[in-house]
Amino acid sequence: MKTQTLAQTIDFGRQLGARLRPGDVIALRGNLGIGKTQLVHGIAASYLQKEVHVCSPSFTIINQYEANGRTVHHLDLYRLSTLEELESTGYWDAIEDPNALVLIEWLEQVDRAQPLDFVTIDIQFEDENDDLSHTPRLFALHGSGDLYDRLADLF
Repeated sequence: MKTQTLAQTIDFGRQLGARLRPGDVIALRGNLGIGKTQLVHGIAASYLQKEVHVCSPSFTIINQYEANGRTVHHLDLYRLSTLEELESTGYWDAIEDPNALVLIEWLEQVDRAQPLDFVTIDIQFEDENDDLSHTPRLFALHGSGDLYDRLADLF
């Protein structure tokens, strides 16, 4: 899958959000500024069936969005590096919440923090240039199981 603009990245997130269910866990992997939070914006709006203000939880570690009886846990592990740092954040409760959709940025930062069942969406620039807001982004899905099967044809 490829998007040309950040607006298209949000729209792609909306397509993904329409296929997601409570208990699903998705790791988002890509460089700073690639559009992970914009993708979360689209996913959350579609999944919650309501526009929500999504911002990166870089400092709070976890943001929670709720609407229409649904919950999204949006996590960002960029500033963490050890399981000990993760312990006090509420991470384990969030990823094990069977009633919420969980979206994790920078999961690869903390060794052994992976949930039991999740898929990863890799995002990369097709070609880096001066105007990254209009640089095409390429998306790839990795994983297996029911969640992977529900999303695979979008990629």
